[in-house]
Amino acid sequence: MRLIEKSCISFLDLNAYNLLTSERNTMSFQFGRFRLGLRTIKTVIAILIILVFSHLFHRGQSAAMVAGISAIIAVRDSYTATIKASKARFIGSALGGTLATVYYFFYLLSHQNFAVQIILIPLFVLVNIVIMDGFDLHPGLVGANATLLIIGLTIPENAYVSYAINRIFDTFFGVAVATLVNSAFIHDAPKMTIKTIIRDKLNGSKQSNRITRNSTAKKENTK
Repeated sequence: MRLIEKSCISFLDLNAYNLLTSERNTMSFQFGRFRLGLRTIKTVIAILIILVFSHLFHRGQSAAMVAGISAIIAVRDSYTATIKASKARFIGSALGGTLATVYYFFYLLSHQNFAVQIILIPLFVLVNIVIMDGFDLHPGLVGANATLLIIGLTIPENAYVSYAINRIFDTFFGVAVATLVNSAFIHDAPKMTIKTIIRDKLNGSKQSNRITRNSTAKKENTK
């Protein structure tokens, strides 16, 4: 009986996997060595949405650029990987933006002394790498340092706090769009769901059979 159950689970899992694989294959187009895959399509859709929203809400080209880069980094082959990359990208941007604001505060305090720049910028890059690596946020590591350098070296002198906050918001918008677009193409979740449903049903049927046998045995003992 246990062997039959394992065979059923394996067979249904294989069917689920084949279904998911065929779904991926139908969403990709091969042109010789070139392939237009699902991840590429999702990335293009995310960029399109970001450009439209940036235009409608007058966010400007720089906001669209930051959000677009965040979306490109965040979109992954699976929904789970996208969530992980989005989380890492947002945390990295928040960390990079915070360190850039701290750097620029001391840079202005020193009357834009070059010594402050060559000490703090490399030091904060080091801090970024150590923190992101320590918390296993590798997908956001490049974004964290890019945010630090972009904000720290191009920030307007009279609006460095608001500039950093805006860039962090743009990053959040980009990863949010990437996550929403990817959620429309969930192709890794059903495998786990099907497996769980199958096991629950088999366990339920075993339990019901056990209850039936016990009740039958009780009736026979009563007689």
